[in-house]
Amino acid sequence: MRRSLCRGWYAVFFMLAALLLPQLSLAEEGLALRGYSSAEGYVYLNLGETEQTLEGDVLPIVWRVLSVEENRAYIVSEYVLGNHRIHPDDNEWIAFGADFAKTEMCEFLNGTFAPKVFTEEELSYIVETEKYGRMFLLSSDDLKNKAYGFGTDKSRKAWGTEYAVANGLFKYGVGNGSHSPYWTLSQSSTAPYAARCTKAKGNLGWIRVVVENEGYRPACYLDLNACAVVGGGGTLDDPYRLGSRAE
Repeated sequence: MRRSLCRGWYAVFFMLAALLLPQLSLAEEGLALRGYSSAEGYVYLNLGETEQTLEGDVLPIVWRVLSVEENRAYIVSEYVLGNHRIHPDDNEWIAFGADFAKTEMCEFLNGTFAPKVFTEEELSYIVETEKYGRMFLLSSDDLKNKAYGFGTDKSRKAWGTEYAVANGLFKYGVGNGSHSPYWTLSQSSTAPYAARCTKAKGNLGWIRVVVENEGYRPACYLDLNACAVVGGGGTLDDPYRLGSRAE
């Protein structure tokens, strides 16, 4: 009788262990979220959601992980999510020294975009930087950084969502790949009234900050002490899904 009871308890124990182990391994994987690797490419994750199809269907936003350092992941939107000018006045941009923190774009990303696409819990996963808040853009140096997987014209190309293109985002022709240009937060060194951006071949150029059909590709730092991987495979087709580490 005792042996049969013991066998019953062992069965229950191993059944519970089998259910819990996948969850534990996923949480541990969140700690090991990696940046770009020349051998393995990028890791991708979902965070937030916004309109993306031609019909305006709301879908999870896909982010690529550029780097992971000191429990922070540097991530950027895989797709160009919309269009918006950097600032409404060239002269103001010059006057405040092209400080991105003072631009209309920075205000838009933090004051309009972020509260719309993220839940309160998701916002708690994003590091609030002292300079720009939670959301900002890549710099031109970022788009030259081979450690982030950039450094070539082809690597800088990004495609706008159907919704973004239908609502004002510029798109290059088929001959150039049908991708869309997007801003950086960096001032042009040759045209002070302009900001650096991507061009038709994926090369870096510049355009006046008042241009309204240029795209934005948000970037931010993810706090890996606040969130963990709870599902997904980390690929572009099956991005990681995140949950609170406190749960």
